[in-house]
Amino acid sequence: MLRGGYDTTRDAGGVGGAVRIPVGGAFEVIPSGDYYFVNRGDAWQANLDGAIRFGGRQLFYVGTGVAVLGRSVNGFSNTDVGWNLFAGLAVETPGGRFGLLVEPRYTLRDGSDPFWMTLGVSIALGS
Repeated sequence: MLRGGYDTTRDAGGVGGAVRIPVGGAFEVIPSGDYYFVNRGDAWQANLDGAIRFGGRQLFYVGTGVAVLGRSVNGFSNTDVGWNLFAGLAVETPGGRFGLLVEPRYTLRDGSDPFWMTLGVSIALGS
């Protein structure tokens, strides 16, 4: 899945990608990563999340997971670990080959809790 969004805490846009791996029933494991276009330096976030889908067509989901956040400016870098809390709406075509999603996400960590609003496009791989 390709995604883009806006981080209100960093006041920066970003792009990223994720892989949704069904693990049975309505549970998914979702490794992902994002790069943020900050004013100075670099900022990124890598995630390993789990989500549960619910509702009649399983359009809605909620999840949590671990996040590793990195930031570098003028040769100095910092890496933090935090927890993700997110929810979303994923609408897919019949057969699930193509979809769109909207996902608000908080990453809880010491110091600040970035809020990230994501819009994404998913394309199913494999059969």
